[in-house]
Parts: sequence; C-alpha cells; structure tokens
Amino acid sequence: MHKFRLFILIAAVSVLTTPLLAQEFSSAWLNVDQREQAQVMQFAEEFKDFMAVARSEMWFVREGVELAEAEGFRAWAPNTDASAMIPGSRWYAINRDRTLVLFIIGDTPITDGIRIVNTHIDSPRLEFKTIPFRNRNGVVTIDTQVHGGIKNYQWVNIPLGIIGRVDKVDGSTIWVEIGMDEDDPILLITDLAPHVDADYRSRTQRDVIATEELEPIIASLPVDNDSEFDLPSGRLLAILENQYGIQADDLLSADLQIIPVTRPRDVGLDRALVAAYGQDDRSTAYLSLRAIADVDVPAQTIFAYAVNNEETASWNTGVNSEWFNTLIAELINSTAGSFSDLDLRRTYAQSKVLVSDTTTALNPLFPSPQNPVLTSRLGYGLVVKEYGAGREANSEYFAYIRGVFDDADINWQTHSYDSGYGGGTIAAWFAGQNMDVIDVGIGIVSMHSPYEMSSKIDLWELYGGFKAFYQAD
Repeated sequence: MHKFRLFILIAAVSVLTTPLLAQEFSSAWLNVDQREQAQVMQFAEEFKDFMAVARSEMWFVREGVELAEAEGFRAWAPNTDASAMIPGSRWYAINRDRTLVLFIIGDTPITDGIRIVNTHIDSPRLEFKTIPFRNRNGVVTIDTQVHGGIKNYQWVNIPLGIIGRVDKVDGSTIWVEIGMDEDDPILLITDLAPHVDADYRSRTQRDVIATEELEPIIASLPVDNDSEFDLPSGRLLAILENQYGIQADDLLSADLQIIPVTRPRDVGLDRALVAAYGQDDRSTAYLSLRAIADVDVPAQTIFAYAVNNEETASWNTGVNSEWFNTLIAELINSTAGSFSDLDLRRTYAQSKVLVSDTTTALNPLFPSPQNPVLTSRLGYGLVVKEYGAGREANSEYFAYIRGVFDDADINWQTHSYDSGYGGGTIAAWFAGQNMDVIDVGIGIVSMHSPYEMSSKIDLWELYGGFKAFYQAD
C-alpha cells in the first residue's frame, strides 16, 4: 500500500515537473545527407586553418582583410563617390587594426534600413603589464594581467606564445608573433609536482593558481660577465633589441598578448567536433565573413561587423564606440548626397540585427549546473539565445527570425539559463539604437578555456543561418 502511494506521488511529481512545451531535441547530423556532410567536414577544415592563425583581434582583422580582398571587397574611403556604390558592390572598413566591417550595398536605399551580423573578436587571454619582466630564482618571467574571465589553473603547463604589436615613439610598429611555428620557442607557466604541493592543496579551485602567479617563463640563460646584466633578464633584453628592435622602454607602448599555441584539432574518432582556442568568439565572426562573402546582391545593405573588447569593456574599438555610427553616416552621405542625424535614426529604426556569440552547451560530463530542458546541445544546430531580464528579442522579431531560419531549412535550437547562471551580450547597444536585435550563436563546451570545443554541424548551420538572414526580404 505504501509502495503504491509512493508510486502515485512520484508519477504526480513527474507530471508536474514535465514542461508543457519543450524543445524537440534532434541532432542536426540526422538532417544532412552524405553530400552535405562532406561539405560540413570541408568547411570545418577551412575554419581550423583560419583559427590557427587568427589568435587575436588584430590577427583576425589581418586574416579577415585577406579573405575579403580575395572575395572582391575593396577598402572603404569616406569620400567614395555614389557612382561606385552600386548594388552588389563590396567594401570593408577597419578601425585601429582591431575592428573589421565587411558590407555589400543592397538594392534599396540605406535609409530604408540595413542588416547587421555583429560578433566580437577578442578572447580571454593574458597580457603583458607595462613593466613586465621579473627575475625569479634564476629565470625571467612575465608579469601578466588577465583579459576576460578565465580559470587560472587551465593556463598552467600548456604551450603559450606571444602575439601583438609594439609601437615606438618614432611612429613605427613592430609586429610580434612567437610560438606559432613548430620551431619557435614557447612560454610555460609552471606548476608544483604532487611530491611537494601539500601546503597548497587547501586552496580552492579558483585559487589553485592565483592571478598574480600567472607568470610564464621567457628566459633562463645568464650572461657570463660581472655586469649588472649577469641575470637572465639582461640576455633577454639583448635578444629583444637585437632580434626585434625592441628596447625596454618600448614595452610601455606595447599591445602584447600571451595566448595558447595548440593548433585546432578534431575531437573524437568520428571527427564531428573541433577544439580550438578563441572560439568565443572568433568562430562566429569567421562564419559571418564567410556568409557575407557568399551573397551576391542583397535587398538591403548588409554588414558583417566584428568588434573588439567584448570580454572586458568596449573602449574605442568596441561596440560602444561612435566609429560604426560614423561609418553609416558616411554611407548615407555618399549615397544620398547629404546627411542628418534624423537620417541615421530613421535608418536604425528599420534595421535588423543578429548579435552572435557562443554560449555554454550542455557539458556531457557535468550537465547538472544547467537546466537540460533549456540548454543548447552540441550538434543540434545554431542557437537562439533568450536570456530574459531584458536581454531577449521582442516576440514579433523572434517570430520573423524563426521564419527566416525555417524557410531556409536551418537546424536551430534555443538556450536559456536558470536563475543565477549565464552571461551578458552586447545586443543592448543595438537595441539602444532602436534596432530589432536578437542573440544567436553556437553552443560550445569548455568555454573560456585555452581549448574550447564546438560541433562542426553547428558551425555549418550558423553559417547557413547568417546567409539566410542576409538574403531574406
């Protein structure tokens, strides 16, 4: 009798907690034939090649421009004549080597509204401090600061490199790239062996390696003389000056990043997944470039807009900068022959935006922190992110986007968080400009780690979703 009552109680609770409306999860792999699956795999190879090089926002811009020019995009100039801006003409613009926009002129006037896919191209990393080198018990380390949210322990005992630029007072720039080639030296943040770490085992997860302990080794060979430069740092400074033309004071005006140098690789014997550094968010940014390059003549003028500094704060190369507003003002002025602030406001009021970033897919080993009914899954298609609390699209715009994806046979899913979980997006800037905007992306596992993992089919579906959005009426 008691067992029967218990069964009834369990059944009742099950009924009460089962959602009345839930996502019908189905792997996107089941919806592609062998021909398309081969396309997915080839597309992923091109994705890996790009990600292997584009390891910072500056390198993304460089690689993005190379891709754009190969696809017929030309550098934009503010004085471009309207006669050159015919429907289908292709342009790109750069902001301070750290932000990139590709755009194609549409059939309708710009003042009738534009379409934007916005992404960000900075990723969590370590950076040089202004006076970076420290002599530590016979070795030289780099004193670093953190860009974005990381788990410190994940950056220990992995191969690291240096990428970035050093700007000198004479106006010249020295580009630095160390650790990418197999013959290059690497940096390494060391750890304690289990034989001697007893005094450190009481540290909590986030403090296993403290932020100020994230110091990669950069040199260790001493100078063989009795001068003040007999420490390893003396030889290091000599190497920097002799091989790169960088003096110690030049590091005050440097933008040097320390990043993982592991190459993108397939995950699993079936090769359905791909691991790479910087998928948050250079993966979706790359897809936006590939998608816009495949569009001929759109109805509205379309943009692939990749910004910097989403992981920390906007600054003048981020989404809050007035640079993009200025670019749109220039386009309006070139095509219409005049410009007013009212023109810009009316343009934005008729514009549609996809803000694209990665999100946290269900982790197969640690599913419990997220609600399985609400969480996106690897291999189930692109993700529409509905985060709530003023961070989700108006219902009528979501309905429009649903129609765009469904009409193009795009596999898509949604993602939401339970209370207390989740991150933000930069969609609020576009919404604040009175544009229609929704968050989309792909789900990834091990987000913000040095080696994030995504599904190749999700990359393919988001690429297709971007194309459908660009070409829709």
